[in-house]
Amino acid sequence: MDNKLKVFIVDDDPILLEVLGAVLEADFDREFFGSGEDCLARIAECKPDIVILDLTLPGISGFEVCQRLKEDWDTQDIPILFVSSSDDIDTRLQCYEAGGEDFITKPFDPDELLRKVKVAARILGEKRNLHEQAGYAQRTAMSAMVSMGELGVVLQFLSKSFSCGSSEELAAALIDSMRQYELNAAVQLRMDDRARSYSENGCDLPLEVSVLNHVRHSGRIFQFKTRCVFNYGHVTLLVNNMPLDDPDRCGRIRDNGALLAEGADARMRAIEAEELARHRRAGIEAALPRVQSTLDSVQASYRRNSMELTEIMIEFQEALGRSMMSLGLTESQEESMTTLAADYMQRMVASQDASLQTIGQLQELAQSLEQVLRR
Repeated sequence: MDNKLKVFIVDDDPILLEVLGAVLEADFDREFFGSGEDCLARIAECKPDIVILDLTLPGISGFEVCQRLKEDWDTQDIPILFVSSSDDIDTRLQCYEAGGEDFITKPFDPDELLRKVKVAARILGEKRNLHEQAGYAQRTAMSAMVSMGELGVVLQFLSKSFSCGSSEELAAALIDSMRQYELNAAVQLRMDDRARSYSENGCDLPLEVSVLNHVRHSGRIFQFKTRCVFNYGHVTLLVNNMPLDDPDRCGRIRDNGALLAEGADARMRAIEAEELARHRRAGIEAALPRVQSTLDSVQASYRRNSMELTEIMIEFQEALGRSMMSLGLTESQEESMTTLAADYMQRMVASQDASLQTIGQLQELAQSLEQVLRR
C-alpha cells in the first residue's frame, strides 16, 4: 500500500513544474497543474495533503486559490506553500493573510524545498491529531467566556499563568485566552537568546516566525488593518482578526490584550529566574562532591606534611646540639643560636596553624552550601 502524501504543484512554468516534481518524486505522490482553476477543479474530486502554489498564475491568482481553500471547511487544513520571486515583507504578509503556512523564494534550493515540504507534512499530521481536541477546547473556551465576561478571561489567565512552568504552557494559556474572545492569535516568547513562536496552527511555522520577527520591533501596541500587536519585553502577541466593524470591542481587546501580554511577560521573567536558579543549584550540587573530595585530600596532605615537618624540626634540634659541642662556641653564642632556631621553628608552627584554619573555613563553607541545598 502506498502511504505517500499527495502534493498538488501549481505553476504556469512547465520547467519549474518538472523541477519541483523531480525534487519531491521519491517522498511524495505528485499532481501538476498550470492554473488555479484546474487545481480547484481537481481538489473538488480528490483532496491533496499539501499544495505548492505559485503566486502569479493565469486567471485567478495564487492568493485567491489559497483563500478559497481556507474558506472551505473541507480544505481549510491543507498546508499551502507559496512560491514567488518576490521576497518583501508586504508579499509575505499577503501570503500569511491568505492563510499560507510557508514561503519559498525563487530560485530555490532543492534541499530547502524538500525540507520545507517535509516540515509542512509533519505539521499536517500534528494538526490532524489535535483537530478534535482543538474543537472541543474552543467550545469549552467559548462557554467560559460567556459565563465570566471579558475581564474574567484576563483574571483567569493571570491565575493560570502561575502554574505554567514552561514557555509552551504559557503560550497555550495565552492563545486559549484569545480564543475565548473569538480571536485568532500568534505569540512569540523569548528567553535569553531563544525565541519560540506559537499559534493554533502549530509551533515555529516559518512564515509566522518571519512576521512575528518583523512586528516585534513595532512599538508597545501597534495596529495595522485587522492586526494588532502587543510587545512587552519577552512577549509579542499578534491578533490577526480585530473586529474593525465594532470600535468599542476593538478598544476593549486592546486593553485586555495589553494586560494579557504584560502578565505573560511577568511570568516569562519568573520562568527565566526559576530556570536560572535551577541551573545554579545543579551547578552547586555537581561541584560540592568535588569540593569535599579536594578538602579531604588537602587535609590528608596537611597531616602528612605536619608530621614530616615535626620530625625535621626534632632532627634539626638534635643536629644543632651535636654541632655546638664540636664548634667550640661560648655559652652566649650557643644561647643565641638556640634562640634563633627556636624562633624560626615557632614561625613554621604558626604557618601550619594558619593553613589549618583556612582548611576549617573552607569546610564550614561547604557545609553551609549543603544546608542551603537541603532547604
